[in-house]
Amino acid sequence: MDLKPREILSRLARLPYFVIGGLNVFGFKTAYLRVFLSRLEERGGILRLKRGFYVSRAYCDSIKARGKWTQYLEFIAARLYSPAYLSLDYVLYKHNLLTEVPVNFTLVTANKTAVYRNALGLFSYHKVKGPLFCGYKTAEEGGFPVYRASKAKALFDFLYLRRNLLAGEDAFKALRLNLEHLNRADLAEFRKYAVVSKTAKMTAAAVWIKNARRH
Repeated sequence: MDLKPREILSRLARLPYFVIGGLNVFGFKTAYLRVFLSRLEERGGILRLKRGFYVSRAYCDSIKARGKWTQYLEFIAARLYSPAYLSLDYVLYKHNLLTEVPVNFTLVTANKTAVYRNALGLFSYHKVKGPLFCGYKTAEEGGFPVYRASKAKALFDFLYLRRNLLAGEDAFKALRLNLEHLNRADLAEFRKYAVVSKTAKMTAAAVWIKNARRH
């Protein structure tokens, strides 16, 4: 395929993201593509989200103009370090369980813990063991598949990753969670994850949540 650099950039402007390996279809060697992308990045034509992972500025501008920027960011958050799903502070805030606005995108991953900071924002990924990588759904939003934890799973992940700091019920109360936004189904779902975790601290957390909802 014989394409000029301008034609390549035009095609990239239609993609939600791209990786260097995926550009080999254009018939160029990887070494050339690295130099080409580096120059595009310097000129502001593309944004590097992590090593070898990019999006064109033109694509970002078009998504913003269509009012789908938030949906795109939630989509790209899970793609940037897959497998992962939105959870923890980010999802809890969406459900009003946290009052403080998160400063980053918080996700749970099956990979090791990682953080990526780029032109789109700050993305934090927290590892959980295999059996606990669950409790999320895929929703089509703004034309993008978004992977997001349920309310109960986001709360479970939030507490599970802090379990060593939860010395007792008083420490739990100090988190000042808005637990009135949980219903019985949420609590039952939380208990299910506590059983899977096989940790006494999370079993206790289910009791603390139930006690807090009585007041």
